[in-house]
Amino acid sequence: MSNERQYYEDIGYKPFLFFIVFGVSGDELEISRAKHNVDEIPEGLDSVSLTRPEHSDYLDGFFSGDLDKVLKSHTDSALYEACKTADKVVVMRGEIAKDDTLDYMRNVIGICQAFIDKGAVGIFDTQTFRIYSPEEWTEKFFGKEVNAQNHVLIMFSEEEDGYWIHTRGMAEFGRPDYGISKVPEDKLEDYKQVIDQMIFYGGQGLVFKGSAKLHTFNGKTFRVATEFVNDFENFDYNNAYYNVTVVEEL
Repeated sequence: MSNERQYYEDIGYKPFLFFIVFGVSGDELEISRAKHNVDEIPEGLDSVSLTRPEHSDYLDGFFSGDLDKVLKSHTDSALYEACKTADKVVVMRGEIAKDDTLDYMRNVIGICQAFIDKGAVGIFDTQTFRIYSPEEWTEKFFGKEVNAQNHVLIMFSEEEDGYWIHTRGMAEFGRPDYGISKVPEDKLEDYKQVIDQMIFYGGQGLVFKGSAKLHTFNGKTFRVATEFVNDFENFDYNNAYYNVTVVEEL
């Protein structure tokens, strides 16, 4: 199973990962190379075990304010409660040193799977505001070729002059996120597919420069222009990003 990044280019910043595994302690972790498909702990990834009540303020911070509203609305209630009340968690986060392949993500997926084998009740991807049940994690990620399209979130925000389609999660692949503004309602599906293709190629390491031609799954071809914005302080992305303009349908 190949996790090569066909179009990889080093652009000066690395993937940033931030996962919280609920219901386990790092002391319990037992990793099998054969069973979990893990050959190393990626350099740059740190992990720390936390417990209640010693770290309740930190843990409760993920279940408060606007973030809590998002989690409640997109998470099964039983899964939400199990994670919110977990007595122990493992926080895994860090900037990955080696990203010319996607082996780092395969290894992290396998580490989380090893925690699932030890009784983890949920895995929170803080980059995309998504809590996965153990079953979802296994079904969606484990034992599969790493594809950024399965990890990155595409969001739709209604604006006065149309819709804004934008991503969260490309930081996990060391690439900027993507956004298209002023999208007419009748173009939402087409432009979503444009963004989805950009996610795929970004996951493969491509750096968009100027214009690009993209073939979507619904059989259409679009030419886009990209403007790189090196602003990591934008809360909507929490990452650098591209302002994308669909120039024409070919």
